[in-house]
Amino acid sequence: MSTSSISPKVQLAVIVLLSILLIWTYKSCSPLPVSQSTVPALVNSLLNISLNDTNCQLSLVESDGYFCELDSAWIERKHVYSSQDKENMKKRPDTIYFVSTWEPNFHCSHARRMGIMGDGGKWVCDVYRLRSSDDCLIYSAGSSGDFAFEIEMKKFVPNCEIHTFDKNLYVCPTNVCTFHQVIFGDGIQPDGSKSWTSIIQELKHTNRFIEILKIDIEGGEYAFFPILLNSNKNLLPRQILIEVHPTNVTLVHAFFERLRTNNYVIFSKENNLYAGPYFFEFAFLKLNPSFFNQSHNNNTHK
Repeated sequence: MSTSSISPKVQLAVIVLLSILLIWTYKSCSPLPVSQSTVPALVNSLLNISLNDTNCQLSLVESDGYFCELDSAWIERKHVYSSQDKENMKKRPDTIYFVSTWEPNFHCSHARRMGIMGDGGKWVCDVYRLRSSDDCLIYSAGSSGDFAFEIEMKKFVPNCEIHTFDKNLYVCPTNVCTFHQVIFGDGIQPDGSKSWTSIIQELKHTNRFIEILKIDIEGGEYAFFPILLNSNKNLLPRQILIEVHPTNVTLVHAFFERLRTNNYVIFSKENNLYAGPYFFEFAFLKLNPSFFNQSHNNNTHK
């Protein structure tokens, strides 16, 4: 069992008991006298340390309620992000484009790969946190009839409602997801497509929060994501799990910079060797604007 699963009160009790035992041992063995007031003073000090260690207000605010961890650890996350963001913004050229640019700048302690191994599976940031949600909503687009991701997600977080979209007609496994035959676009291009906002409105999800968007639309991301990211900010998903396809370098940079501007961090990156050396799976997590402070202004090269 990890220490994170033990309640702060239990941890505190253990610390206090061990401290009293240590002081008693010291009194028994030490030739120097120990004042009776030393014990309560030390215990109070330990109490204050323990209570301070449970403070996670900063991470709660800056992750929009997704993380609760020590302020000191969260501040270190911000330093790591700023350092890697600076490197990412150098946009180094490379024959295999993604090898030397757009590296993860955030790390989820309990990221979990959901779905099949290899092509089709996706890394999800701390998916166990969704178990406590009473209104968990997940979108999966462009899976071409492969429901392995949806099946595993439903097993792991049965409280989540999953909607699957594809341009072709498929049938979701029973009690796993709801299928919609839809082409993602702007409502005009591609022909017969629907925009992100119109899809959410038709499903009556405008007042709900989308936790995850898993999407693989075979290069269509470069046309679709500007539309998605220009929609109402309340409609943006917390996590975006996507396969990014090779294309014009300018379009690739614009894709990542749009996500960056909309407060997404990169928490996972892996090469999809099934598709070839130029295809990469990325996973993004949306944080509160306050997480970034001045790092974006400092790291952006104009």
